[in-house]
Amino acid sequence: MNEKSKGWEFRVTEMDLFSGLDLNVMGEIADTACTEEIYSKATLIFNEGDSADALFILGKGAVDLKIGGEKTVYRLTDESDIFGWSSLVENARYTATAIATADIQAVKIDTRKMNRVFNDNPAFGLAVYRRLSAVFNKRLSSIYHRFLSV
Repeated sequence: MNEKSKGWEFRVTEMDLFSGLDLNVMGEIADTACTEEIYSKATLIFNEGDSADALFILGKGAVDLKIGGEKTVYRLTDESDIFGWSSLVENARYTATAIATADIQAVKIDTRKMNRVFNDNPAFGLAVYRRLSAVFNKRLSSIYHRFLSV
């Protein structure tokens, strides 16, 4: 199944952040908080420690997340991979540096605008935050297992 928003086409998977949720609320978020971004290979998307104001959903390409310099902690390559989640907490700062390791297409979501929609639709916001928690849990588990196997 494909959904189009503002002319972008993304494959909907079971892991999608907004999959199966209220289409009206999703449309409001797409109209008010989302922009399509294109980054060339080797482009710095954000730096660790920068003020965090956007969440990203990867459409195509690859992104490396690095902590403390040049060490790659996590590589994102799958359509619908999420990064920049630090923007969802108060006084947000990005906890990693994100660098495009290939040309990428991504949806950039202004988290302040998205949270305004969540304030008006709390059940929707709760569902999205629960899904994000599952993404964080999976990613942290993967990192823990990698460090424990060293």
